[in-house]
Amino acid sequence: MFSALVLAAAAVSTCTLRPQLQLVPAVSHVRVVHDARSYRASASITFTVRTIRKPALSSDPGLQAHIAGYYTIAQRLAEPSQVRAIGTTAAQARIRFLKAVAQLAHDVNLEYARQTRVYDAVTENGRAQNQGPAYSFPGGPDANAYCPQ
Repeated sequence: MFSALVLAAAAVSTCTLRPQLQLVPAVSHVRVVHDARSYRASASITFTVRTIRKPALSSDPGLQAHIAGYYTIAQRLAEPSQVRAIGTTAAQARIRFLKAVAQLAHDVNLEYARQTRVYDAVTENGRAQNQGPAYSFPGGPDANAYCPQ
């Protein structure tokens, strides 16, 4: 009974070998312009990669390459963007702009989660890290330590 509980807890727990990352938007100065019929809010958005939880340290070069791959995937998604919104008032344009930024951040983080699931599957959580480049993911030596899927 005890071993079944330990196995169940291990299956639910998060792997300490994976970093937990989040892409966070940074908004430049929001510009609101009024034309004859509407207000337009716009700004440049850049994303920074925030480490929520660092991975456990490992001396395994393959695992180090696999962990670095998560950061590479996040950095690829952190490209600058332009966000625009239109409203009948300046306040409405700003509110719609903020909602658009929040939606973009949500979508970028969902895409990061999707890509890391594919990355883990392709590389078998680092055990086949050398397969990464064949699928446009980071590669490197195969890991001896890994998290089961």
